[in-house]
Amino acid sequence: MRLHLLDYGNMEVDVGWFVQAAGVSTLSAPTPTSPRRKISMIGALIEHPKAGLILYETGAAPNAREQWPPPVFEAFAVTHYETANRLDEAVHAAGFDLADIKAVVIGHMHLDHAGGLEFFRGNDVPIYVHEDELKNAFYAVATGEDLGPYVGHYVDTSFNWKAIQEEQTELWDGITLYRAQGHTPGLLMMRADLPNAGTFLFTSDLMPLRENYEEGRPQGWLGRDQHQWWRGFKLTHTIAERTDARLVFGHDYEVLEELRRERVYD
Repeated sequence: MRLHLLDYGNMEVDVGWFVQAAGVSTLSAPTPTSPRRKISMIGALIEHPKAGLILYETGAAPNAREQWPPPVFEAFAVTHYETANRLDEAVHAAGFDLADIKAVVIGHMHLDHAGGLEFFRGNDVPIYVHEDELKNAFYAVATGEDLGPYVGHYVDTSFNWKAIQEEQTELWDGITLYRAQGHTPGLLMMRADLPNAGTFLFTSDLMPLRENYEEGRPQGWLGRDQHQWWRGFKLTHTIAERTDARLVFGHDYEVLEELRRERVYD
């Protein structure tokens, strides 16, 4: 089994979305400058000896500026997106074509993680997502109650959705999915156990940045259920301690840069 990390481009955001109390005003500093940061959109391509080529996360749609609601693009501006960051080109740079992909796993269905599903429209590739994530996304689009982080162009019935019900499942040998709530109801972290490089754990947006994990700082405005977030935090630490996993946080630019110094892990 081999692992390729994919770079789907960069956004610039207020850190307060991802880290609780980042830039908060206090009595002695009533008007702090809001901290902003360059973050990454991250995916992974896994060559599996039995299941074939597996993709985790798809990034944003290439036409995000047109697809996303204007207030969303203002808050999560895609500031760097070149041809090399487009999903099909990122896969091609790893030595494959989109037609080689046998399955897609979606960590969660927000528009910067699942927007690239448009590349799979019209074929029968299975799209694995947690049942509760799928229900939440369809409800959000149908009712408009939580439309901001979802876009209707990929939340529809034309894809070959495969719903996962379990809290933990080894979907293929060496690839385990864990449900971790807090950010969305059915977010899936992915663990990949490689024969030589060891274990990688992709946290998606349960922990978008390194400080969420290393400093125990919950999500900021993007957090939905803090109690469930802490359960996911403890689960992540347990997995990492037992497996000595390398953690790939959902949006951490520096972590992606560090890991991509080695092109392929096996």
